[in-house]
Amino acid sequence: MKMTDRIFAWIVLLLGCVHCAVTFVVHKTFTVEAIWFVSGGLVLIFGALLNLVRIARRGDRLLARVSALANVLLFALFGIAMTWLLRGDLKQNPQVILVAIAIAAELGFSLRQCFR
Repeated sequence: MKMTDRIFAWIVLLLGCVHCAVTFVVHKTFTVEAIWFVSGGLVLIFGALLNLVRIARRGDRLLARVSALANVLLFALFGIAMTWLLRGDLKQNPQVILVAIAIAAELGFSLRQCFR
């Protein structure tokens, strides 16, 4: 399970890096919208890094709780809100489904660690 946990955390990290990298493909100029776009990628990166630290420090329940809270918020944003907002365009944005699945898995792993 630890390896699966780590794989999902790396998936979230990779998707966050890709999101940041394509900022100027989506936004041709440096605007407020571009900053908000890159901040979405940074949110994924920071969430993934928090999960990777949680994985490395298995015995730390406080860290597991903080990670679970972060994963709940990430899932609310990317798993529910983005999926709902893009419900008609999910075929053009399959990364949203992938990140929602990865964050849901990380939420499950962090909750499992909280209650061990």
